[in-house]
Amino acid sequence: MLIYAIDPGPRSSGFVAYDTEAGAVKSSEKAIENEEALSLILDLAPFGSQVVVAVERVQAQGIAGNDIMRTCEWSARFAQAALGAGLRLRWHYRREVCRHLDVSGGGKDAQVRARCIELHGGDRRSAQGVKKAPGPLYGVSGHAWQALGLALLVADL
Repeated sequence: MLIYAIDPGPRSSGFVAYDTEAGAVKSSEKAIENEEALSLILDLAPFGSQVVVAVERVQAQGIAGNDIMRTCEWSARFAQAALGAGLRLRWHYRREVCRHLDVSGGGKDAQVRARCIELHGGDRRSAQGVKKAPGPLYGVSGHAWQALGLALLVADL
């Protein structure tokens, strides 16, 4: 199964395409422009139920600022595009990702990254590899780590 996971942001988002059979990342972007991510989802329509689009839901506490509101809007647009294209959608909160990965202490980005690496080889060199010998997580950086955590949750459901 292919999972296209998105960690939405107000202008750009983390993105990862994860192949569950290979247990490896096929492509990733640490900051893909939101319009481009939306187009990518729509381009997946011919693959229908063979693809799962996973979008991180935003949960704001207290007064939400403009960036949080824009991120919420993009999260919903990505979800709507996936459904409109006939793709399977999984929409999860970050706390669900952290619980699934067994990450404690608020689920900081570094903790999610460390757990993803641990699950794919145990150490950074094994998991990511190098250009001459790429590992299963080669090329993942920035916000794509959060998208990968989301993909791992969806892969195990």
